[in-house]
Amino acid sequence: MAQTDDVVILDSDFPNSGGLIASLPVNVVLIEAKTSATLTETLKQALAKNPSVKNIHLFAPSSDASIDFGERSYTAAALGQQLDPSDFSANTGVTVFVYSCSLAKNAAGISLLENISSGTGFNVASCASCNDINEEFNFDYSVRPLNTTSNLFE
Repeated sequence: MAQTDDVVILDSDFPNSGGLIASLPVNVVLIEAKTSATLTETLKQALAKNPSVKNIHLFAPSSDASIDFGERSYTAAALGQQLDPSDFSANTGVTVFVYSCSLAKNAAGISLLENISSGTGFNVASCASCNDINEEFNFDYSVRPLNTTSNLFE
């Protein structure tokens, strides 16, 4: 299979994960989160499966201040301790698109997104203007300027 610039990481508890899988574009690498895997391990797996990746699309349940992934809840402080930029230094120009309607709307969520960025060296983007994950989704928040603000399905 030809590799694309996109990898999708999907937590099994993300709403309508079956529908999401069915609607993924052709040739997108899909990594379904195992309950025992950490977010760090899964990000490393995404890079190993597709070394030329430019966009990692993260679909995981979230609240105002945390991401739930693989039966763990990650806050800004927890991710700040777990992510090590040297683990990701070989990959530059990567953006992690976090599909959440809550994280980019408050200081605790923004801190979490910033910690993902500082812990990986990647740009991190999310949506501050949506109310529901099923509505039109644009990435109107990012740690650094984005080249694109549209989502994987456009």
